[in-house]
Amino acid sequence: MAAPASPLQLAANRANAILSTGPKTEAGRLASSANSLSHGLTTRQALLPGENLPEYESHHETYQRHYRPRNPIAVQMVTELADIQWRLLRVPAFEVQLFSLEVRNLKTNPELRPLIEKLDYDQQILAVAFTRLVESKVLPNLLNQEARLSRRADKLRRELESTACQPERPTQPSAPPDRPSLAEEIENLKNEAIQLAHEVNPQPVRVTKIGRNESCPCNSGLKFKRCCLNRPFGSATAAA
Repeated sequence: MAAPASPLQLAANRANAILSTGPKTEAGRLASSANSLSHGLTTRQALLPGENLPEYESHHETYQRHYRPRNPIAVQMVTELADIQWRLLRVPAFEVQLFSLEVRNLKTNPELRPLIEKLDYDQQILAVAFTRLVESKVLPNLLNQEARLSRRADKLRRELESTACQPERPTQPSAPPDRPSLAEEIENLKNEAIQLAHEVNPQPVRVTKIGRNESCPCNSGLKFKRCCLNRPFGSATAAA
């Protein structure tokens, strides 16, 4: 069993509890209240409740048509780029809302009235609202998220335009080759048939037989039987 707390420990606990009751200044309360603001700049789901789904889908389709990704990696990069650009479109609206809320707070909160009671123009009140938003780190946080998303979008855009998905270039249809006329086709077929017939059944070589008493073809003036008849077949005379 744990020992009961001593009077000194109880006093220390009460002092710590007093220090942990939350922000005390008006700027601190403003920063704390903004913690619950869901700006959707860091969420995985780009579409927030209340936003237009058809408009969101049309936004994505525009990026798909522009980059025409050819592989799953390029499709993922195009989707991420479209989501980032969708988030960045919220930033100007958030800035307007923040300034509007802060100006309203300055005008309606009795504790803040002394800050603007001597001001005559709305631009002066807006400057006070801007100063309070900067000091509470609400506006710097929003702008930091915008800068982070813009850097990521620029990187994705460079990668997509360089290597990830090159736009397809329309290919020019090749001109069909000139087709021969019907007469030329028939003539070509006849020539092919004749060549094939010669390859299958070549014509025999005709050999003319020379008589023994005829003049020798070597033009020696002698009869064939006394000249080239008995000479070797490979000799020049027999060849002649």
